[in-house]
Amino acid sequence: MAPPKRQLALTGAGAGREEAKRLRVGVANASAAGWQAPTSPASPGTRLMRRTVLVVLFLLRMSDGITVTESISQIGRMVQRKMEGIQKVQALMMRKLENLEEKVESMSHEVKKLARLHSNRHADKHPRSEPYQEGATLSEPNANIRLRFLDGLKTPIYTDKIIASESNAAIRIGVFDGDKMISEGPLSKAKVEILVLRGDFCSDGQESWTEEEFNSHIAQGRHRQGSVLGGDCSAWLNNGEASLGKIRFREGSSRTPSRKFIVGGRVCMNRKIGGIRVQEAVMEPVTVLDRRNEANEKRHPPRLDDEVYRLEEISRDGIYHRRLKNAHIFTVEDFLKALNKDADELCETVLEIKKRSNAWERMIKHARECCLADKPELKAYRNVEGTVVIFLNCVHDLVGAVFYGVYISRDNFDPAKKAQAYELKECARHQLDSLPFDYVMNGDLPEQVPSSTHFTLDAFILGPDVALQQTKTSCRIGSTISLNHLTRTSIFMVIRAQLTHIISKEKVF
Repeated sequence: MAPPKRQLALTGAGAGREEAKRLRVGVANASAAGWQAPTSPASPGTRLMRRTVLVVLFLLRMSDGITVTESISQIGRMVQRKMEGIQKVQALMMRKLENLEEKVESMSHEVKKLARLHSNRHADKHPRSEPYQEGATLSEPNANIRLRFLDGLKTPIYTDKIIASESNAAIRIGVFDGDKMISEGPLSKAKVEILVLRGDFCSDGQESWTEEEFNSHIAQGRHRQGSVLGGDCSAWLNNGEASLGKIRFREGSSRTPSRKFIVGGRVCMNRKIGGIRVQEAVMEPVTVLDRRNEANEKRHPPRLDDEVYRLEEISRDGIYHRRLKNAHIFTVEDFLKALNKDADELCETVLEIKKRSNAWERMIKHARECCLADKPELKAYRNVEGTVVIFLNCVHDLVGAVFYGVYISRDNFDPAKKAQAYELKECARHQLDSLPFDYVMNGDLPEQVPSSTHFTLDAFILGPDVALQQTKTSCRIGSTISLNHLTRTSIFMVIRAQLTHIISKEKVF
């Protein structure tokens, strides 16, 4: 039987695939029929044709693969463009919703104001009196009865920390009729409860509100479950006053729109006293911080013995803290001394920051809030002639100077005296730590500390009448000068100035 003929004419991509398929099927059928392929090798033309077919098939498959990849890429780009469009629409909708929310909130405030105004007008037209029971003494039938906190909160406040008053004692609350505490009757023994309001309550400064307004601002716990406060949140009044127990915040105020909470108190709702409306008590809004931030607490104002990381922009064990410790600056007092000694060195050499940076400005502003009222000690440094004496406080800041017997505070220096005083301070910069505290600030004047090693010199208390009339800060110093620091020249100049002053007064008379 003659073998089947092979047709290899290729009319296109589809024709090539069909022909290859027929070729494979034809060969298989021939084998099944008993036909044996010739043993002689294929001719060069046949081999070339086979190679050509294989190359064409390979190229067809590659073109199909590239088409699928490009299609997937195009679909991805189209989806991305659609998503970008959806995001833009979503952002636009969010802005519209925010504007709508602001308008609704504004309208709500206006409605509340109108409601209060209408209520006040109605009360003026139809006054009513509510009798007070069991012998309580009220000043008027419509007495202004309200709860009032007797202490403010000590700040800062952290979650899970017991809150206390500014005097570090328990917070007190009392019931008042106007400005007078009610110490008798049922109200003086009422039960009060402590709760938390959102920080926007009474944001317009109102001093009175309705019970519904108060209740609508009570803050709910996270996921609107439970109370924001924990601990002993209720107390019984005794003679009109009660001290609150251990109360703590369970969560911070950062999740609220105002980022603040208000501590409030009210008479327990199930214990109405004769139908009398007792207005609730509220404190000032406060920020409640997470207790994990306590390690980096920033006190306002800071104390001299505070660790230096208590200052703004300095984190505990942060880069600035490590650099300050390497320079032996451990406390706020050390920081202020270094600042007053050489601010440029502290900023650029120790901290390695730019002097005009916001971090530096906030840092030194916070440090200078430190209160030095309980540190009246002063150091004195004199020039060689003894005619000028500068006075430095406990952190080596210039507070004033004596020029030829007349004391002038730093704020009243003229340009010449200011330059002279700071030049003298620059001369003393390497001796500041070794200078003794010889003086204390008594009122507005430095006064020398009594010591057996000092010599009293009345001639030093020069204070011309003209200077007294021209400036409030120019006055006579009733202090002494150490004999060890006086030279013959300085003594002579002081005595001569005193004699000149006496002679001028004699001429006037």
